[in-house]
Amino acid sequence: NITLLNIINMNIEEQFRSNKISEVTYKRKSDTKKIIERYKIANMPIQKISTVDINDFLINLTDYSNSVISKVSQMLKSAFDKSLLLNILSSNPFSIKGLITIPKSKKENKKIDSLTIEEQKLFVKELEKNYDKYTDIFYILLFTGMRVGEVLALSSSDIDLNKKIIHISKTLTKDKNDKIIIGNSTKTYSGVRDIPITDLIYKYLENLHKGGNKTLFSQNGKIISPNTINSHFKRICKNANIKVVNTKKKKYDKFVNLKSSSVNTHMLRHTYATRCIESGMSAVVLSKLLGHKDIETTLNTYTTVFNKFKQEEIDKYLNYMYGLL
Repeated sequence: NITLLNIINMNIEEQFRSNKISEVTYKRKSDTKKIIERYKIANMPIQKISTVDINDFLINLTDYSNSVISKVSQMLKSAFDKSLLLNILSSNPFSIKGLITIPKSKKENKKIDSLTIEEQKLFVKELEKNYDKYTDIFYILLFTGMRVGEVLALSSSDIDLNKKIIHISKTLTKDKNDKIIIGNSTKTYSGVRDIPITDLIYKYLENLHKGGNKTLFSQNGKIISPNTINSHFKRICKNANIKVVNTKKKKYDKFVNLKSSSVNTHMLRHTYATRCIESGMSAVVLSKLLGHKDIETTLNTYTTVFNKFKQEEIDKYLNYMYGLL
């Protein structure tokens, strides 16, 4: 009578107790498990679950993103693998090619949204006009491409002003109780990296470093939430007239619903990457600076941006070849 949910819980708890997964991964797996719990397959004895049951369940997930579908499918596969090891099952349908069909999401993959050059100028102008406690954070995000969680987790020991290097080794995350904490690692193993402190951000880091705080950014001694930075970013974009929704509430008033606004701080990371590509930076170097797992991630993420410069690169090749002929 051991159910699918019993096995999933067993897997997650064993991995956590043996330190194979961190608190943040525990939380993510628990969130994935909650999706499965909404369907009857969760409480079915795993011995009685057929390939039809699995496929019917997976088809119901097409309203989720491809990323979520992949995580749920992997969790199911791991549960069936565990059942094999426990001799509850004699075979795993996920291991037999063609038995299980992983559906595609109805949702389109997220488009990369970055600030245009003109929007970036307006954004910087607004930052210069209204300096506050968050301004340095936005300059660092815009001119380094760091993830917001990585910036908010920075401490004085991560900043080497003599060698002009930022050591990125951790990020904000959540513990299993959903509380924001500074994690012991970055989002992925490749996120651990050193990036240069350019003249664009040196003065901001120099001022912060003088403070001698263990954590560079805090609010009343507490960690600043990424949601706080995101809300502030939306207000800056509103004031700078960037992607603003105009309404007739007041004749000349700019209005943006902060909950439904499409802008978010991750756009600054995409903006940095876009400017790097426009400047001619190679995908290999950009991949290292962004802390991507591999160059494929960079190429796939910024395919549209790279394609804009494809003709220019072809022209370089042609000019080179004509010079040889």
